[in-house]
Amino acid sequence: MPAASGGAHAYWRAVLEQGSEGFAPNLKSQPGWISTGTDTGGWPLTIHDGPCRNSFPASLITQYVDYPRVELGLLNSTRDRLAARLGLLGLEGLLRIARADRVAQWNSWLLSTNLPPTGTVETTHDITRRLIEEFPDHAILLKNVDSIEDPEWPAALASAGYLLMTSRQVYHFDGRAGEFRSRSTVKRDLKEFARDTRYRWVGPTELSVADAPCITQLYHQLYLEKHSELNPQYTESFVRRALREHWLEFHGIRSADGTLVGAFGFFSLGGTTSVPFIGYDTTLPQEEALYRRLVSGILQIIADRGQSLNYSSGAGDFKLRRGAIPIIEYNAVFCAHLSAPRRRAFALAARLLNRFVRPWMERNPH
Repeated sequence: MPAASGGAHAYWRAVLEQGSEGFAPNLKSQPGWISTGTDTGGWPLTIHDGPCRNSFPASLITQYVDYPRVELGLLNSTRDRLAARLGLLGLEGLLRIARADRVAQWNSWLLSTNLPPTGTVETTHDITRRLIEEFPDHAILLKNVDSIEDPEWPAALASAGYLLMTSRQVYHFDGRAGEFRSRSTVKRDLKEFARDTRYRWVGPTELSVADAPCITQLYHQLYLEKHSELNPQYTESFVRRALREHWLEFHGIRSADGTLVGAFGFFSLGGTTSVPFIGYDTTLPQEEALYRRLVSGILQIIADRGQSLNYSSGAGDFKLRRGAIPIIEYNAVFCAHLSAPRRRAFALAARLLNRFVRPWMERNPH
């Protein structure tokens, strides 16, 4: 691994030292690093032997089957729920034939969104060849592929032999766009929160390791208790070291009595930022608008810095009204070296996802 400094590399050095399960028990993997001979240095690597009850950053089956099953109740129509349940059964069968959780995953940061590094396209063939040689029984996986930062990236991966499997609809925010603060929803948020003196923002210099237990609990309340334990189960150890070693840039909201009621952490790579860590006190009344406050803070910081933000999937209409650009994201899978049944299963799964799931995502921001 290169000696480059910064939060991203400090984080991965810690994963290599401690193992992934110490930071999130449902991100079981064999972590490594694959180097290149270019200025990019290389990428984190995780080897998954499956099957395993992992979170979606480390499991295609969890992403495509287990997590959607948890969310079937969000569909209003009984017919739609039945159709989705049958579709998931068929997709699960294909992914199990493909042994879809037996993968060598590169550019794998074990976060909800892996940001695209520079120089990926130029080294794809070499990286893929080396991984096939070392892991001949594993599919080669690259997650979170979209065309925002590099419009040629998906096509280049396809030409290199990767299958593009529709993954999610994600939302990007361009902080360089000047119209952000002119939007009516943004104006309303800024005006409402500016008048409210019950809460105040605290930045990285005002948060310390002593806040780690509370930050961890806020994340667990939102992502594990309110949503699903299939989300990454980041531990207090993860948060403590992230604060101390600056893996993530944490910001938060304190109430008048000093209690931390919301927090988020930026992760940056190249010219793009993501927010893999966010949480708030879900026991407080919905009228406190803590999620809206956090998003307002995130977008203002990104706009002030003139950066690009990938703020993942979910809350589509909410994000669109605040300047988000929707884009389909893919999982890129190379499987040409695998057995014929596994290749055919991957290919059919990709065809079904691209034929049916992608159009549904584009019609239904979520």
